[in-house]
Amino acid sequence: QLQPILDDLSGSSRRIQVTVSDMTTPTVTVLGNTVVSLVQGTSYTDPGATASDPCVGSLPVTSSGSLNVNAPGTYVLVYSATNATGRSASAQRIVTITPMPGPVTLGTPAIIPWPATVTNRPGIFTLCPSQPYPAAPAQALMQILVDSASQQTGQYLAAALFRSTGYQFQLSTSTATDAVRGAILITTSNALTSLGAEGYELTVAPDSVVIRAPAQAGAFYGVQSLLQLLPPQIYSPRIVSGVSWVAPCIYVQDQPGFPWRGVMLDVARHFFTKDEVKQVLDVMAINKLNTFHWHLTDDQAWRLEITNYLNLTATGAFRAGTDYGLPSRTATATNAAGMYGGYYTQADAREVVAYAAERHITVVPEIEMPMHVTAALASYPELGCGNSVGYYNMDYPSINYGIDLLSLGKQETLTFVQDVLDEVMGVFPGKYIHCGGDEVVNSTDKQWNSYSADVANMASLGITPSGNTSIMEYQFWFSWEIADYLQSCGRTMIGWTEIDDWGIVPEAALMDWEPGSAGHAVAAAESGQPVMMAPWSSCYVNYIEGDTSSLPNEPPFVIGGKPDYVSLSQVYAFNPIPATLPLQYATNILGAQCILFTEYVPSFRNVLFKMFPRATALAETTWTPLGSQSFSSFTNRLAVEEQRYTQMGVNYDRETLPQIGAWGPMVSTSATTNYYDITANVTAAGEIDVSFWYTGGSNLAISSVALLVNGVQVDIDTHAGLAEPSSAYQATQPFIAIFMLYVLHLPESKLGATYTIQTVTQGSGGTTASGSIYLSNWN
Repeated sequence: QLQPILDDLSGSSRRIQVTVSDMTTPTVTVLGNTVVSLVQGTSYTDPGATASDPCVGSLPVTSSGSLNVNAPGTYVLVYSATNATGRSASAQRIVTITPMPGPVTLGTPAIIPWPATVTNRPGIFTLCPSQPYPAAPAQALMQILVDSASQQTGQYLAAALFRSTGYQFQLSTSTATDAVRGAILITTSNALTSLGAEGYELTVAPDSVVIRAPAQAGAFYGVQSLLQLLPPQIYSPRIVSGVSWVAPCIYVQDQPGFPWRGVMLDVARHFFTKDEVKQVLDVMAINKLNTFHWHLTDDQAWRLEITNYLNLTATGAFRAGTDYGLPSRTATATNAAGMYGGYYTQADAREVVAYAAERHITVVPEIEMPMHVTAALASYPELGCGNSVGYYNMDYPSINYGIDLLSLGKQETLTFVQDVLDEVMGVFPGKYIHCGGDEVVNSTDKQWNSYSADVANMASLGITPSGNTSIMEYQFWFSWEIADYLQSCGRTMIGWTEIDDWGIVPEAALMDWEPGSAGHAVAAAESGQPVMMAPWSSCYVNYIEGDTSSLPNEPPFVIGGKPDYVSLSQVYAFNPIPATLPLQYATNILGAQCILFTEYVPSFRNVLFKMFPRATALAETTWTPLGSQSFSSFTNRLAVEEQRYTQMGVNYDRETLPQIGAWGPMVSTSATTNYYDITANVTAAGEIDVSFWYTGGSNLAISSVALLVNGVQVDIDTHAGLAEPSSAYQATQPFIAIFMLYVLHLPESKLGATYTIQTVTQGSGGTTASGSIYLSNWN
C-alpha cells in the first residue's frame, strides 16, 4: 500500500535499501525524491509531529542519502512527499535491522526423539546464506539429489527448506551412492537392512549430507532429524531473514523402539476441521509419530459420512450446544440453524488419509460399538433395544447411558454394522479398524438381558441373562463376530480393554487404557494378541498437565468430582512394556499413544495445548532406546522444540500464564469498573480468554468483561459469573467453572494500538475478597 501513494505523489518509483555495515552501525539508505524520518520503536504520530518514540533523524532526499543509527533494533521509516500540484501524503513502514551474524557456535543437537546412536563430528554444515532484508526467493547452490525411490521425500524437503529460507533447491534424480559435494543425497542404496522400514543413517559433513535408509519412512525420518539440526526458524511458514542456516556435523544411525507411536484425537465431543487435523499431523511428523487414531463417533456425534445411512450425519453430527459447561462463545463449529457440530465427507477423510500418508502416518478410524452409540441411535432408533427417538439426547449431561446399546439380536443391526465398516474400509486403507467396545458394563445399560430380540439371540448362543456376566459374554460374542468379519476383509479389529473382559478375542488387537492390574495387556500379549498401550495414568493428555496449582490455567477434566493430572514427567517415564510381562512376549506390545478425549476441549488451539509437549515426550519414549532416555536431556532439547512450535504457530502448554491483575483484599459490593492493560500480551488477532481465580474471602460477582482497542470496545462477554472456591465448583458444578472464564475476540490487530481489558465486578456476600485475573493460554 505504501508504494502507490508515493508513486502517485511524485510520479517516480521508490526503493528502500536496508543494510548493516557491521555490528554497531546499521545504515538505512533511501533512494528517491522524498523526505524520510527514522524513528526508533514501533509507532509514530505524524511526520513533523512529536513522535511517541525517539526520533533518530529526518532527511530531505533529492537523489540519495543515509540515516545512521547506533544499534540494531526496530524502527519506523516515515515517508512524506508532495507532488507538483501541492498534494501531500505520508506513509510508514516498520523496519527491523539485525546485525551481521557473528561466529557460529553450536551446542548439543536438539533432536527429538533422541536417536539410537549419535556421533558428533568436527565442522559445520552450511545449507545456504542468510537472506538479506527484505527476503526474496533465490536459487540455492546446494542441490537435493535423490534416487528414483526417494523422489517424494526430496520434494518434501525442498518445499520445507524453501518456505523458511526463501531458497529454491534444485531437485534431481541421481545414481550417486555416496556423498556429493554441495548436495544433500537421499538414497536407499547400500542401506543397512537391519534398520528396518523406519530406520535411517544421517551423515552431515561440512560440504554435504547423506540420508540413507532401506525404505521411504526411514528416509523421511532422516529428513526430520536433518531439519532439527538447523535453527528453529526452519519451521517458519514464511521466509526468515538474518538466520545462519547451519547445522553441526554429525553421524546418526537410528531406528524406532516400537512400531506403533500414536496420538488419538476425539472429534465427536468437539469438532475440528480437516485443515486443523492436518496441523496435528504436521506436528506429529516432526517427532516421527506414525499413527493417528481418529475417534470419529461417540454419544455426542457421528462425524463420518456414510452414504448408505445419511441420517448419521444429517442428524447425528449436530447438537444444541458445546456442552460440558463450556462457554457458548468458545463454539466455532455451527451450522446455519445454529446447531453445533460438523462432519467429514468421505472425500474429506480421504484427503486427510493422503496427507497423513505423505508424512508416513497411518490413520486408524474408530467407529464405536456396541455402546457409546447415542448419535447413531438418535439417527436410527430402530437399531436400539426398543426405545423411541425421544430417549436419545446427544447433549451432555442429558445423555442417557442406561439406553446406550445397539440391539445385537436384530439382523438389521448386524447389517448396519457391516455396511458401515465396508464404507469405512473403503476410505481408510490401513490394516487396523478401531471398533471401540469400551464401558459396556459401566454404562449400566442392561437392556440386552430383557429386550426380546437380544434375549432370544442370547438363548441361541447358550447365554443365560444374568446381570453383568451375560452382558460381558454377549459382548465377547459380538466382538468376535466383528473381528472375524474384518479379518475376512483383510483387516484387523482393535478394541478397548473391555473387549477382553470375558476372554481374549481371536483375530483382534487390544488397546489397553486401564493401568496396572486392572488392564489386560499382560494376558493379551502372553496369548499372542497385539497390544497398543494407552493407560489413562500415563497417556491421557485430556488430563491437566501439572498439579493443583495448574487449575487457573485451564478447565479440568473432572472425574468423580475432582480434576485429574498427567504431568510431562509422567508421560516421559512411561514404559510401554508392562513390568510383569515375560520378555519373550514383549514384541506383542506394539507401542503406545497419547489419548485426547475432548469433552473439555472446545477449540483447536486447546487441542494443541493439550497434546504438546506431552505427545512429544511419548514420541521419545516409544522411539529412543530405554537406556538412552533422560528426562533432563529431553527438557533441555524441549526448549528448542518449543521454539519450533512457535515458528509453526503451534499452541503448547507453557505451564505458566500471564497475570494481568487482581482483586482484594477489600472489594466494593457495588458494581465497579476496572481496567487492565494487556498490550504487551497481544501479538495477533484471535481469541483472548480472561479467567478469574478465587484465592480467599467472599466471592466475586462478574457482570461483564470487555476488550478495548485504543479505548474503543470491540467485544464483550456479558454472562453472569461468580469467582468462588474451587472446592465449591467441584462439588456443585461437575464440569468446568464457566462462570470464571470469559471469551473475547479481537477481529484484527493494529500497529501501535493499546489493548485493554475492562471488567465490571462487585463483592458477593461481603467486602473481604481476593483473587487473581489471568490471560489463559490454554485456548
